[in-house]
Amino acid sequence: MRRSPYSSVSEINITSLVDVMMVLLIIFMLTAPFIQAGIKVRLPKTKSTVIKEREGVMVAVTKEGDVYLNNQKIEPDKLAETLRNLKVAGEERVFVRADKDVEYGKVMRVIGDVKAVGIDEVGMITEIERIE
Repeated sequence: MRRSPYSSVSEINITSLVDVMMVLLIIFMLTAPFIQAGIKVRLPKTKSTVIKEREGVMVAVTKEGDVYLNNQKIEPDKLAETLRNLKVAGEERVFVRADKDVEYGKVMRVIGDVKAVGIDEVGMITEIERIE
């Protein structure tokens, strides 16, 4: 059986689809490390080692002294009560992200609230200092 010159091709050409998907994959791989979710905080730079971050509660302290618990603003005097409820629910780890220009006392007050409810695993999130 011979094809007529006017018959349609029944094969699907997916080469262009694969090309587009590869380009999108590369774009997402390159931009993903630059996306940082959460509250805008300028972290201090230290020569600390990188820890493997597992599940935990994130507490952020902004330059203005506002406290955020898992990206939701919370009154500083209600932080201990909320952390106590999370401890009862099974949370055992808290990560503190504090702006580098926030007062030392405000950060220590947050850490004190965390320790007061019985959560012993407290991590301070910082940026790694680049040596050039």
